[in-house]
Amino acid sequence: MLTKIKNHPLFQKLKRKLTANLWLTRVLILLTAISLVFLLFLLLAKPVFSFLQRIMKGPAVVTTFFTDPLYTLPSYEGKTNILFLGMGGGNHEGADLTDTMIFISLDLKNNQVYLLSLPRDIWSASMQAKINTAYHYGEENETGGGYKLAEDAVYEIVGMPIHYVVSLDFSGFENIINLLGGVDVEIERSFEDKLYPIAGKENDLCAGDPSLACRYETINFTQGLQHMDGTTALKFVRSRHSEGEEGTDFARSQRQQKVMEAIKDKLISTEIIFNPKKLIELKNTGMQYIKFNKNISDKEYAAFASFGLNFFKSGKHPISIILDQGDNNREGFLTSPPEYKYGVWVLEPKSGSWTEFQEYLKITMQHNN
Repeated sequence: MLTKIKNHPLFQKLKRKLTANLWLTRVLILLTAISLVFLLFLLLAKPVFSFLQRIMKGPAVVTTFFTDPLYTLPSYEGKTNILFLGMGGGNHEGADLTDTMIFISLDLKNNQVYLLSLPRDIWSASMQAKINTAYHYGEENETGGGYKLAEDAVYEIVGMPIHYVVSLDFSGFENIINLLGGVDVEIERSFEDKLYPIAGKENDLCAGDPSLACRYETINFTQGLQHMDGTTALKFVRSRHSEGEEGTDFARSQRQQKVMEAIKDKLISTEIIFNPKKLIELKNTGMQYIKFNKNISDKEYAAFASFGLNFFKSGKHPISIILDQGDNNREGFLTSPPEYKYGVWVLEPKSGSWTEFQEYLKITMQHNN
């Protein structure tokens, strides 16, 4: 049958014409292929473009890979310093006291991150008050003054300029962790806190109960790896009335850094970074709850993103610097003077000034690159 077709006069005539015009045959084949590709592009362009838009939505994300943080972000000796403030929020008394104060230094030259948790009871000589009240008193004087006063109080301790101040209240903290689907945290020691404050009951008179017991609940944490939702993580980082070592502000600071590390690990997990919808939700939640002391340009956002990507790709972990009273194995930098000195229990530098700690801080950052 095939032989009959090949020998048919019409087939032979068509073959002679195509052979004589081989260049035309090739052009027709090429145009047909181009038309098919173009048709596929038209069919797929809309969903692909829509997907890219969803990923790229945000401040200059497309420039992230071409932005050098060292020449974009403000810095001091190659480091961009950030003060993170965590506060209760709401309308109760003490809502704007900074429950958490963390000095974060980004080493732009060596792509390293340093974390220094500052105990809330450190005495500020310039304010004649604890550092956790700086934001409160600053806001009393003028709107936005809280960031400036907190920045000045921490500068006295670290001796380095602070380029950004960031704040987050408890509800924002819980919402962000819940959006991430919770975080996994390794608990070093089991502990129980019988005086954990219940949200919304800060001003409850407890029907005349002088102990105000209705304002508190008992919380427990067991040693080992635990998956925490936002509410549980908040209790873990805020607890400060347990018996033993976990009842100190220093242990509390370490727990705060553990949760920050867990959040970082979850943010760079495949279930988050390959989920455009989740990324947009996190961005919107962050914009709602995370506040800065000044406007951040698109170029700065891109530089932060570039630094973060390089840091995560390097496989490095943040380096924690300890500021405490020391223990049997090492001498710390803080001491607690008699209460009559300031009329309240506080912490202050053992040497009488912050010079010794500031030198230690600089040396530690130089030798851990």
